[in-house]
Amino acid sequence: MKNQYLDGFDYEAIHARARDVIDHPKRLKKSAVEKYLRHFETKCAGSKRTIEEAATLLPGGIQHNLANNHPFALNITKGDGAYLYDVDGNRYIDFLNAAGVTILGNNYPPIREKVIETLNSAGYLTGLYHEYEYELARLIHKYYPSVEKFRMLGSGTEACIIAIRLARAFSGKKYIVKIQGCYHGWSDQMVYDITAIGTKGKQAVGIPEECVMYTQAVMPNDIDALERQFIANENEGGTAAFIVEACGQDSGALPTTREYHKRVRELCTKYNVLLIYDEVVTAFRIGMSGAQGYFGTKPDITVFGKIIAGGFPSAGGVGGRGDILELLAAGFSYKGTLKVLVGGTLTANPISCVAGITAITELERTGAHEKMAYAADRFIHDLVDLSNKYEIPALIFNQQSILHIDLCGLQHITSFGVSPDDAAGKRTEANQALQEYAMALAAEGLIVAGACKTYMNLQTVDVMDQALEIYERVFSQYE
Repeated sequence: MKNQYLDGFDYEAIHARARDVIDHPKRLKKSAVEKYLRHFETKCAGSKRTIEEAATLLPGGIQHNLANNHPFALNITKGDGAYLYDVDGNRYIDFLNAAGVTILGNNYPPIREKVIETLNSAGYLTGLYHEYEYELARLIHKYYPSVEKFRMLGSGTEACIIAIRLARAFSGKKYIVKIQGCYHGWSDQMVYDITAIGTKGKQAVGIPEECVMYTQAVMPNDIDALERQFIANENEGGTAAFIVEACGQDSGALPTTREYHKRVRELCTKYNVLLIYDEVVTAFRIGMSGAQGYFGTKPDITVFGKIIAGGFPSAGGVGGRGDILELLAAGFSYKGTLKVLVGGTLTANPISCVAGITAITELERTGAHEKMAYAADRFIHDLVDLSNKYEIPALIFNQQSILHIDLCGLQHITSFGVSPDDAAGKRTEANQALQEYAMALAAEGLIVAGACKTYMNLQTVDVMDQALEIYERVFSQYE
């Protein structure tokens, strides 16, 4: 069966195609794998040497999961626009973009200049109020009307921690329900059923079982399963919140549908459950108003990540209904006043705030989303044609500037109800194929994450033809 262009939010069509990809996988030729391994040994020797040296002090030699690439991590010394450069002088088109957060491009000049200007005037940290805090919140509220109040934090993980704490404090209920396979940071209570459907507590190494005893997961797009869970919880302490990775598991690899979001909002209202949108990936990427703008829904709480500062460090936050967010007013609970404990010395520092103000302003000024969406649609259509030319079964689709170019169906394997043993074997094989695919792309001059997370930035719009040539060189070596 030939690959077809797929609507990035058509779960049924994508899921059906995944079955064919899983059942009829293709792999790089052994000679191609050997060639690319030699490339890394000879052309990336500096990276290998420095990573081995780093491993004497850093666990595994790296500190970022995104850098955990095959056959070894690359030592990146420069980022500029659409490109990354390594210690050996190799240049790569950046289709990783730090998991999507550097949406305007690497080391984007207007952000860099405003940060330097602020460093030279306000400095980088006082622990006291700066007017940029308000200006950033005002801009976020402008594009996310559901965010009546906003509290800046240091990361998406922190924001998820506070979102579920807020939900429990406000509602007086205890259960948090999520979608199977979705990721909401690495806090103890959220490391449950992540990375693949049905994994439950398998990733919760070092975390007591009690930490996730009130965390539950339901299948994606199954509104009946969600309602059954809400009903079951009614007499057991109630459901405080339903948290949704807004486009679906792994940046939308298993997408959620518009109808599902509409029904979820209705169910949460019916059972008095707070709806939390985790927009760490989608905010300011799926358009200026994120997934909630696309789906036309209004969550009670929204979680943001570093994209609100254009990828600048120490950024993220939580926003939502004013009556809920007021529980985060500074201070501690005295004299019966209910306050949810939250902290963070580096949060809302002047340079992260001004980076966010500049990033959001630039996204609007440049018309970035329209440009990226047009380029992404064209690119994905061309890639479908390429995959058919080389007869490679593939899942190829996009959600605006989030690209899914999947030749193994890894994220879908456990969604078909296979036994744990069969799933483990298939996932191991698929993961190896995926690592080889990412290695081949890197050797040809294009970076994606080891798990094939693929994102555009505004500057890559001008190099999509170069990217297509790289994909063709890789696709031509499959058998």
